[in-house]
Amino acid sequence: MATPLVRTPQIQGGTMYAFASGTRDLTRAFQNPDIKFEFSKYALLDIPNFEEPVNGKNTVDFDQMLDYSNVAYSPVGNAGHDFAITFQNYALNLEEELLQDDDFDSTLYGSDAEKIFFKWLHKLGAMRFKTADSTETTQSGLATEELNATGTGTDYDRVVKYLGSIDVGNDIQYKGNAYHEVYINVPSSIGYTPTVLFNSKTYNTTANKIYPEATISGRNGQTHPDVNMNLETLVDTVDTSDPQNLIPYYDIDVNSTPNFGIDWTAGDYHGIATNSDLNTLQDYAKQGGDFRFNAILVYYDLYSESVPANRETNLYGILILDNPQDNPGAANSSYIPELIKYKPNEITGLNGNAFGLKLNIKFNSSLDNVGVEVNINDFTTFSMDLFMDTTSALENAAKLLSDANARYSRIKSRVDDLENLVMSMDSSTELLSRITQLETEFQNTSVNLADSNSLLQLITNANQRINQLIDGTIPSEVQYNVDVLFNGPGIIVDKTVPNKIKIKNDLKTYVFGKPFLWNESTLTVYNEITSANQYNPANATGFGIWTRLKEFSNQLRLAGKTTTQAADNNINIYIDDKLIKWQDGQSYKIVFENLDLNGNNINVYTNWKDGFNKLIGSVSAAITGNNPYFEIVCTNSATFEFEIDIIR
Repeated sequence: MATPLVRTPQIQGGTMYAFASGTRDLTRAFQNPDIKFEFSKYALLDIPNFEEPVNGKNTVDFDQMLDYSNVAYSPVGNAGHDFAITFQNYALNLEEELLQDDDFDSTLYGSDAEKIFFKWLHKLGAMRFKTADSTETTQSGLATEELNATGTGTDYDRVVKYLGSIDVGNDIQYKGNAYHEVYINVPSSIGYTPTVLFNSKTYNTTANKIYPEATISGRNGQTHPDVNMNLETLVDTVDTSDPQNLIPYYDIDVNSTPNFGIDWTAGDYHGIATNSDLNTLQDYAKQGGDFRFNAILVYYDLYSESVPANRETNLYGILILDNPQDNPGAANSSYIPELIKYKPNEITGLNGNAFGLKLNIKFNSSLDNVGVEVNINDFTTFSMDLFMDTTSALENAAKLLSDANARYSRIKSRVDDLENLVMSMDSSTELLSRITQLETEFQNTSVNLADSNSLLQLITNANQRINQLIDGTIPSEVQYNVDVLFNGPGIIVDKTVPNKIKIKNDLKTYVFGKPFLWNESTLTVYNEITSANQYNPANATGFGIWTRLKEFSNQLRLAGKTTTQAADNNINIYIDDKLIKWQDGQSYKIVFENLDLNGNNINVYTNWKDGFNKLIGSVSAAITGNNPYFEIVCTNSATFEFEIDIIR
């Protein structure tokens, strides 16, 4: 795969920038009947002007970006091109790097697109976040956009204005092309959402840094179709530990960079939870006022049909309603034209307005772009009601037509059967003759069973054939279909001998796990412990030993040292059971060679949940020699209960 290429925002019709994970999830839904994909939510944004910030104002400042060569991004002078370049070479490229990362878990339903999008806006200076307080949320750990503090002189304007739901979707074919229509209805009765909450989400990788190439992923040696756009990677920062070798990277450490997504749970909003008249985010928005917007985030739900609770809301892409234009009121300033949403005034009686937007999304498997057609009007309150009524009537008409078609099909089938029967007879005389023959055969059968002698003869014949089976006159061998038997993990099915099947155990006595150094402060894997890079207990402060629990793995060896080395601290061993879970009765041996514990302990941890939170046990007192060897036995996998046996 490669980073998708995008075009600059077009003058008419709007421009959709879609994330590759959306197309990936759509493909998963096509290939797996249990996975469902449906467009579900949207958010209205007001992307700020493209200019240098003044007095703490949030703006889109392209100078905030960093080139791969460790210098500030140099704008090309056209806001549309700069907007597209930074989104492509930063946001889309970071997503592609995560999708190709070795630690990416392809079974998860949540994507990283939303976190990357808000990280991109934060990097440009368009968004800033703060911790939500008790007047904004009922939960801890949530965030909101920064608010203007009285007397500070800052001029921060919220980017996310309104949260809504997508209620209508439709598939159409037009002039040989297939489209999926997504209807976005902004009701007349609502204003802006008073508070928009964000929750923190982890990236789908165990790494804290992503190191890209100089050219965006998969595009080395290529040129962009638009001569005004380039393919040079944009990054967060560089590793300056070696001044002669600066290494650019993306910072995805949740402790140092924003990793937020919109919180769609109504109960988390203080304004909803404390007001019995409010139940949904749309009810909550009726308390807001007029607002402007120039972009729309489109979301979809990915969920399991068999386990509906396994559901995630992911960002599909951003729709830019118009192309950036020069700001006539300021030099070196551009903006995306906005639409104004007016809320009805109950006091003065002034009417509000509503918007209806229809996105015709044509899916492109190349991931280079997604074509979108957009219709926008301000009278959709009536048109959407009319559309829904028409849709309901069409649904009823379609059901009646389907039922009539089914009845017609059944009648046609019966007529065809009768026609075949009649056409196959030369005359009614032939039909009568065949009926007479059937009656005669039935009567003859009745005669055979009419007396005890006939029944006795049938029993005698059956007994004779059974005796022939017993004495071997008739072969009794039965050939079974052995193709339904096949190999499995640790099992070999041997079919080399004809008419014989042998089941073999392919499991070795010892299956070794690979040890790695574990950075206990950053909770990341450091490097592999090998014969060339041996574990030194006297120089391991702040580092533990990490290994992954795998199917059939049953021993961790840290051997090969020729001299005894003394530990300067406790030795912590972390057994990662995130992918493979412990089983009752499972055993795991740990072996050291030439190790002097020096009064310290060997602690073994497991149960990965944002950190290893289960201590299996500690060993030290029972070990007398310099070659510790002990065995862990899982006695209850549900409650993580273990026994440790000291072998030496």
